[in-house]
Amino acid sequence: MNKVKFFAAGLLLFAATSFLSSCGDSDDTTPQSQVSLTYSVPEGLKTGKVTGTKVTFYNVNTGRLTEYPLDGSTTITVDDGLYNITLVGQLTYEVNGKTITSHLRAVKNAVSVSGGKVAISLAAEVVSVKQGFVFAEIFVSGTKTPDGDSYESDKYFRIYNNSDETLYADGLVLFESAFTNDDPHNYTPNLRDKAFTIDVAYMVPGTGKEHPVAPGKSILLVDVGLDHTKNNKNSFNLAKADFEWYDASEDGADTDTDVPNLIKLITTMDGESVGLWAPHGRGVKTYAIGYLGDDNKVSVKQFLTDYVYKYSYKFVYEGLSVDMDNTGFMVPNSWIADCVNMRPQKTVQAWLCASSALDAGFAYNSVQEDDQSRYGKAVRRKFDKKTGKLIDTNNSTNDFESMVKANPYYIFK
Repeated sequence: MNKVKFFAAGLLLFAATSFLSSCGDSDDTTPQSQVSLTYSVPEGLKTGKVTGTKVTFYNVNTGRLTEYPLDGSTTITVDDGLYNITLVGQLTYEVNGKTITSHLRAVKNAVSVSGGKVAISLAAEVVSVKQGFVFAEIFVSGTKTPDGDSYESDKYFRIYNNSDETLYADGLVLFESAFTNDDPHNYTPNLRDKAFTIDVAYMVPGTGKEHPVAPGKSILLVDVGLDHTKNNKNSFNLAKADFEWYDASEDGADTDTDVPNLIKLITTMDGESVGLWAPHGRGVKTYAIGYLGDDNKVSVKQFLTDYVYKYSYKFVYEGLSVDMDNTGFMVPNSWIADCVNMRPQKTVQAWLCASSALDAGFAYNSVQEDDQSRYGKAVRRKFDKKTGKLIDTNNSTNDFESMVKANPYYIFK
């Protein structure tokens, strides 16, 4: 998922009606039209403040690119033609009492301008400033040994550069949701349209440009960076991984290998810190990658202090109803670069614990709860041979192949 999409609602209209000309871009014989612009912001954020807006008109026929600052103007005059239009700006809003400033963007392509007057509406989206990294494959089920025993140390996440330029993995954070997609509750306050609730986070180390990832290349994040085939021939050689999540403990329960460690930010359960983290094997959590801040400028200390999310819900089971309180951490949706919901294909109580703007569907590594066939199965993003890129429509039902045989080094072609 390269960008965070939000459905638009609540038009914010520009107030003034002054005109901006194309400043000599056209000759006297080229017909021109007045374009009246309106735009909308994401649902739930219409009370936010928009600043720094500007719009660019790219004339598909001539190749001319013209930029207009939108400082109160609603109408501009452009040559007639076919345009790709982009609006950018900043949106400041509140999430659970915390002020967030995010990047705003709207895109509309192949817009025909002619006839003297044209009205155009743009649906703006809150987007992550750093785009391009997506999940290529997620493997959380573990494997089975030849004797039929569960083997849990070979889980991994493969993250892929789906852009056309070299990206740097420094500061990229792996998140796991606090909630599960097979156990819906009415969490209060409800922040899902604005933020992703987590209780696990690990960060790629680096100062900014220590870990380049070329276009079409990937990094592999693993539980234990060993050649697991030596202990279990049904597993994988993960000694070649880029990073592992290592949880130091007094009893040495986790294994620290030669593979570089991710920086552990958070591992909690029900608001309490836990020593060792293992991704949920039944595949009922949501996973995301992103950053601390739109510009990666929120410190770890600031995040752990200022982005605490205290919530309540009512636990109901077989006639029993109990009021529950808990604590997690909120990651504003605009910080998320990619997000994948997971749950069994046939889930009795189903919902999506991430906003549908992040992921409108789900992928699965099992058919139903406690499906023993899930071992050795992963979810893998589909590859578009025409574009040479992984498919990313922000809907994992469409974007992923589910229950595929896990392969951390699968070649997309």
